[in-house]
Amino acid sequence: MTDRAAGTAPAPAHRAPLGAPDARRVRALRRAPQQSQRDFTALLDVLARPGRIRRITVPDTAPAAAVAACGLIDVEVPVHVLTGPDPDSAAWAEAVYAATGAPRAELPDARTVIALRPLTPDDIAALNPGTPLAPETGARVFAQVDAIGTDGPHTTGLLLTGPGVPDGTERRLAVRGLTADTVVALAAANAAFPCGVDLFLAAVDGSVAGLPRTTRVRRPEEV
Repeated sequence: MTDRAAGTAPAPAHRAPLGAPDARRVRALRRAPQQSQRDFTALLDVLARPGRIRRITVPDTAPAAAVAACGLIDVEVPVHVLTGPDPDSAAWAEAVYAATGAPRAELPDARTVIALRPLTPDDIAALNPGTPLAPETGARVFAQVDAIGTDGPHTTGLLLTGPGVPDGTERRLAVRGLTADTVVALAAANAAFPCGVDLFLAAVDGSVAGLPRTTRVRRPEEV
């Protein structure tokens, strides 16, 4: 007599043990060497040219911020993943740790931070900005947003100046999913150069943009 005939349904074969990362999510985040190199090139480009938009390949359902980060995370770099109330968010966080093998850290101690929910001013204030003698220890943040480069409702416009932007000009970047208050907090965090944080924005469609600590970020209404 089978279990089903006895009235006890067997557990789904694909379900991971309690507390274990979902293998399908882990596979979605692991990048082949060539793909990691392409991601690295795109991310380096947008960080060197604030306001420029590039695109990376993102597997279906995977958070773009996690995909971007996993191609660059070093196994020795402490990582923290910011998650929302959705259980799916926590599952992707576990997949990040499993896919990279990087050590977990509390937010103030993390060198790489992945935000799978909207960043808040409190998140920015808690980040490690590094020190004047070791600015490279400041946090690198990968933030999930809704869209980059598309105006519309709930869009925050940014005016960017600094290295990577031609002298005497500003670049405009439209971001949906990044609040004006968070932009203000980012400017405050990066006010004491060389200390500060580097921010990568990653949208659902794989669009990415960079806001390095050297960039002055303003909103149009501040002009």
